[in-house]
Amino acid sequence: MIRCALVGNPNVGKSTLFNLLTKGTEHIGNWPGKTVECKQGHATFGKEKIAICDLPGSYSLSPFSDEEKVVVEALSKNNFDVILQVADACNLERNLYFTIELLKFSKNVIVAINKSDCAKKSKLIIDEKKLQEEFGIPFVKISAKNQTGINELLKQIIQSSKKPLSFKIPDEIKNREFIQFEKEIRPFARSLNIPSKWLALKLIEKDSFAIGLAENSKKGKQITAKASLVGQNIESSLKSDIGSHIAKKRYCFLKKISEKSIKYAENRKEFNADKFILNPFAGIPIFILILWLTFQLTFILSAPFSDLIDEFFINLGEFLGAYLQNIGVSGWAISLLQNGIIAGVGGILIFTPTIIILFILLYTLEDSGYMARVAVILDGIARKTGLSGKSFIPLILGFGCNVPAIMSARILDKKEDRLTTMILIPFMSCAARLPVYLIFIGVFFSQNQGLILLLLYLLGIILAIITSFLLRKFIFKSESGELLIELPKYHFPSWKVVLMQAKHQTFAFIYRAGTIILVASIFMWFLSSLPYGVEYGSKESISGIIGGAIAPVLEPLGFGTWQASVSLIFGFVAKEVVVSSMLTSYGVGEEGLTSVLKEDFTTLSAISFMVFVLLYVPCIAVIGTLKRETNSWKITLGATIYYIAVAWIISFLVFQIGLFLGY
Repeated sequence: MIRCALVGNPNVGKSTLFNLLTKGTEHIGNWPGKTVECKQGHATFGKEKIAICDLPGSYSLSPFSDEEKVVVEALSKNNFDVILQVADACNLERNLYFTIELLKFSKNVIVAINKSDCAKKSKLIIDEKKLQEEFGIPFVKISAKNQTGINELLKQIIQSSKKPLSFKIPDEIKNREFIQFEKEIRPFARSLNIPSKWLALKLIEKDSFAIGLAENSKKGKQITAKASLVGQNIESSLKSDIGSHIAKKRYCFLKKISEKSIKYAENRKEFNADKFILNPFAGIPIFILILWLTFQLTFILSAPFSDLIDEFFINLGEFLGAYLQNIGVSGWAISLLQNGIIAGVGGILIFTPTIIILFILLYTLEDSGYMARVAVILDGIARKTGLSGKSFIPLILGFGCNVPAIMSARILDKKEDRLTTMILIPFMSCAARLPVYLIFIGVFFSQNQGLILLLLYLLGIILAIITSFLLRKFIFKSESGELLIELPKYHFPSWKVVLMQAKHQTFAFIYRAGTIILVASIFMWFLSSLPYGVEYGSKESISGIIGGAIAPVLEPLGFGTWQASVSLIFGFVAKEVVVSSMLTSYGVGEEGLTSVLKEDFTTLSAISFMVFVLLYVPCIAVIGTLKRETNSWKITLGATIYYIAVAWIISFLVFQIGLFLGY
């Protein structure tokens, strides 16, 4: 079996190619000792089987983030037969810098020039034969989205695994002392399974990761001390910093190659949408408009499907109830099935079409290249509040699920930026909160569904910005990091990737409905049925007593009923449980819940309740992740108290100001 490492800069289409090659055979696991995910899968071509390891996107083999460290560790600790680099045809010259780094690490590199269809539309002419001649390694034009050039790429992987070519990259440092040093450390580098030339360069550059690798081995400190001396001597002779000298040499080399092999057609005309999208005055209104259209379209497209699922569960409950009654099943068992299981789980699953459509639309925006622009658009506002521009990458991920978003904050270099970003992420409204919004918006705001949902999302963003200002002003006092982000070319999204991403989110939602929400619904049914003899869902039940004790605290917010109170407690397990808890405590289905909500809530108190759900303490999984990533109970508990306080204060203001204005 041929072992292939798949590498590349972020946003080059690496995931699309991996999914195409492996055809659903992939499995995902964390890299040993880190929470960074790595995908592995298999491709078959003829009689040959290729094991592909999809490594995280990386800009450099001088690692700063955990993702980049994983790439270096994987390339050093695994004997890959081939390293397949995916490069963006529209940003090829910059991607080729990473190619040079890879060639310092391994001889057996293949470059797949992806998005060749986009390059063709942009009148960009790439001579892959000239590139192969200059570098001495194979270059293959492909389009993962259109599935072109894939067979040729697989053939090249097989050929290169058996007979690697000799690359022609010139040495950046030709100093005799360096050449001697590189020869001396070859046995040591071999023991680490790292190419001696790469290690020697990194050590004299004072690369912290390479120094760490060396000093963890015997003779490591002696070698790093020698590298430091060699580096000082080289810098004296060059009269320049080694890192700057190496970068300059490589860019000069790439410029010469690019002039020969990468050209634009003379009749090229290209409309630059970024003149409007990234405009400091137009960018934010365009972003808000796109979000509103996304939410409005979500409601319009999902409504018929949600109605069908709702009708199915209503009929299912009635049918099973009548059937069980006819065969003599006890009333409590029928109630458990109808009011506990079907009402709880079914009441959540009716939102599945909305979840699917929303994520298809959001991932379409992301895969088209627009979401990368959002980070740039909001960077100016972020900087004024002390928030790092890089923070918008994990913050945007928070709209899907806060847990992986908090983990992704590791891409930030500074500790203060990481902590600030992790605390802000729960203000990003995750998918789990959607069922709560959808039921209330459907009941009270059927004419302005998209607008209300947009305002909730924007409120979370605004409060995150205010919180960032307070944190950087009074707690984490330091300069934030610069925003360095790839701006990919606009292109039609890969529907396969979009649908796969939406599928993962939807399955996660359904899995929670079948596990956490099912258990919570059954537990809630028991609380609403006990002690024995009380009327189901009455104030005398255990759930009624618990909710009644908390209700006075929520009375000033406009929703002081015991059902609302107890549903918020269960929402700490998972936000979807808020709706299923209400369905169970009221003892109704989704249609019945519409009626009781109109009795217990007003339009104003419904807004207040949704604001509270948006802002109050996130689910237990988020709290656990926050504790693990910050490694501090003090920060975690402080953040939790802050979320509850902010939720109460903002909901109080919304409700009381609304009353004052006569709503």
